[in-house]
Amino acid sequence: MKYENGVATLHPFSGGMNNRAQEARLPEGFVRNAVNADFVGESLRRRKGLTKVLSCVNSKAGFSCPLGRFFVEGPFLKKFNANNTATTLYAGITGTHCTYDYFNDVLYFSDGVVNLKITASGVTKWGIEPPAAPAISNVSGTYTAGVYQAACCFVDAAGVESGASSVVSITVNDNSGFVFTLPTITDPQVEAVRIYLSTANGSELYHVADTILSSYTITAGRYDEGTTLETQLISPPPTGIRIIRHYNGRSYVADSHGRVWYSEPYSFDQFKLGDNYIQVTDPVAIMEPVKNGIFFAYGNRTEFWAGNPEDGFEVIPKFEYGGVLGTGGPIPNSDNVAWQSQRGMVVGTPDGNCKNIQEENVAVESAVSGATLVREKDGIRQFIASLHQPTTSTMAASSWVDAEVIRRGA
Repeated sequence: MKYENGVATLHPFSGGMNNRAQEARLPEGFVRNAVNADFVGESLRRRKGLTKVLSCVNSKAGFSCPLGRFFVEGPFLKKFNANNTATTLYAGITGTHCTYDYFNDVLYFSDGVVNLKITASGVTKWGIEPPAAPAISNVSGTYTAGVYQAACCFVDAAGVESGASSVVSITVNDNSGFVFTLPTITDPQVEAVRIYLSTANGSELYHVADTILSSYTITAGRYDEGTTLETQLISPPPTGIRIIRHYNGRSYVADSHGRVWYSEPYSFDQFKLGDNYIQVTDPVAIMEPVKNGIFFAYGNRTEFWAGNPEDGFEVIPKFEYGGVLGTGGPIPNSDNVAWQSQRGMVVGTPDGNCKNIQEENVAVESAVSGATLVREKDGIRQFIASLHQPTTSTMAASSWVDAEVIRRGA
């Protein structure tokens, strides 16, 4: 309120909300608190109510992308339909924290236990487990004497290979051929077993055949010399994932132990878990890529990692506080990202700059995890954060009492 000629009037809401200043020193244009109201210019507008469209039990982990709207209900991953019904896509969700990332027409999902890929065609496991090693014996043929090495991979309909089996070897005389006893295909996304074989006494393995048979015989020498075995020590993405993101031609996944693995270049299903990872001191809460690097928040720090793993990241400190798990994401129709930090909403830009846009006026509640969305309505863009078991900030002014009255209708 302000007084002019002894008359009390409501001043314009030009500043927004401020809970840092003492009540008697609240700057003009600010309010102490606002519930279910939007700031529009210099006025307040009541926020519209909600309408329930679907009844759920123990639902969580909502996500929207061009493929549709998804959520988890109990052990089921579901898709929300246009007619306000839901279709079950996968049964068997047991993890407590779920994460998604949409990239190149594929929605990547993990609950920390199972890793999935969702496309317009359906749901498959993310990555293919390597096969067991083939057994190899010799028969008559045209191969020359020497030591031969062999291995196999599973391959899907798109030609994506699993990691390779362990390598087996056999010593043969002149005029030999080979019989491969191959592992059984049990994964529905596997289309064939791919066989690799070396030349006599050679160390390089070359593609020789794809087959769905359990036994395959080669009697005449043939090699696809343009295709060598490159998936040794390759694995599907690890378990324990709690953040998935894509940056500069790779999948990046973070776990709860401060590890961030990255996939092979442009091979989002293939990881070298023993080599291609980053280790930080605390579990990663925020991992948000932009054009020139990745924002990381973990423990009591926020950093920008510029560059790429091939050349080595340049780590640039940003804040001496961390972020809230589950709250990061891109801002629609922009190149920026945003997340909820332990001191309010942060916006990050492609060049690695970032700014906390709440901290100056609002002492926000802190939390370990949460969820956010960007809401655009009637020309207003809002970043809405929902925090799990929040704790009140010690930086908020304490010389005031806040009460919220909720009228419950029928």
